[in-house]
Amino acid sequence: MRFFTRQLGNQADADELAQESFTRFVRAAPAQALASPQAYLTRIATNLLRDFVERGSTLLSKRTKPLDDGLHAIAPSDTYRELQAKQDLAHWTLILNQLPPQTLDIFLRNRIEGQTYVAIAAELDLPLWVVQKQMLKAIRHVTAYREANDD
Repeated sequence: MRFFTRQLGNQADADELAQESFTRFVRAAPAQALASPQAYLTRIATNLLRDFVERGSTLLSKRTKPLDDGLHAIAPSDTYRELQAKQDLAHWTLILNQLPPQTLDIFLRNRIEGQTYVAIAAELDLPLWVVQKQMLKAIRHVTAYREANDD
């Protein structure tokens, strides 16, 4: 539970993933005694977390749209909507700028430029897990803001 809560910052998701980890452990554990059951359970938990992050990232990208989408679709005579779209863009820019520089760079490369995690890792000469962790941090930040403000 501590592992998932620390990584996700969300008790409900941590509960669900911890339960799933133990379920998989019981189903998949060999009949013979394991040399290191804790390491085996940790590997299951790590894989579940990775899958959850990738799935969550995909779900978030399906539910969101690019930040500047509304700016191009506005008729020139609709100044209210144009102003609102510019304010929304400025607002989200401020929220994203609260992220650490490396996290923001990785997030923008993935969400705006469409780069894959693997491509970002190769381009920045980082391990893939670092890119995944930074994306998780950015997604948590955006999700927390959206949940707090019902956006």
